[in-house]
Amino acid sequence: MLIKFCTIFFSSFLMMLSIHAQLCQGSLGDPIINTTFGSGPNPGSPLIAATTAYQYVSGDCPGDGFYTVRNSTSSCFGNTWHTLVTDHTGDASGYFMLVNASFQPSAFYLDTVRGLCSNSTYEFAAWVINVILPASCGGNTIQPNLTFNIEKTDGTVLQTYNTGSIPALNAPEWKQYGNFFTTPAGVSDVVLRITNNSVGGC
Repeated sequence: MLIKFCTIFFSSFLMMLSIHAQLCQGSLGDPIINTTFGSGPNPGSPLIAATTAYQYVSGDCPGDGFYTVRNSTSSCFGNTWHTLVTDHTGDASGYFMLVNASFQPSAFYLDTVRGLCSNSTYEFAAWVINVILPASCGGNTIQPNLTFNIEKTDGTVLQTYNTGSIPALNAPEWKQYGNFFTTPAGVSDVVLRITNNSVGGC
């Protein structure tokens, strides 16, 4: 069976800024929250249950609606995915989350950040790579399309950012996606939610 859907790796971080602007290049200071998934030999440990509704597998190539935590991946689904030997930092033992999206659009990552300063501007960003090869599925792959929501703990959306379609490339390339948001007065806890909007399939 051919690969069923586009796959996403990511690590994320949250940074505090003093101004509101478009996503910047260069150093913005130390992250307040830096989710790296750790490091070590394969496989990495599953994420805590509240972080994702997807099911964990320890293998290299998760099926639809599953994820794994790895420091490398290779030869998945008849070599229709890129082989990766490192996370986006270049650390050979650094873990990334490898997601094979479910057939229905759904949130695949959720985290609650507590103790932020209210009335302050932050950046929420993630390093992402589409690992499917462009020629897979007769060149008709479905591309991941991610929405980052920053929400109050009652579900009220404070900020939304959409990546648009993340293209399949001939060579693997990590790219940072993200946006800025400002915490309202009296809000110090926020929920970070990443949803894949694409339908399942090849």
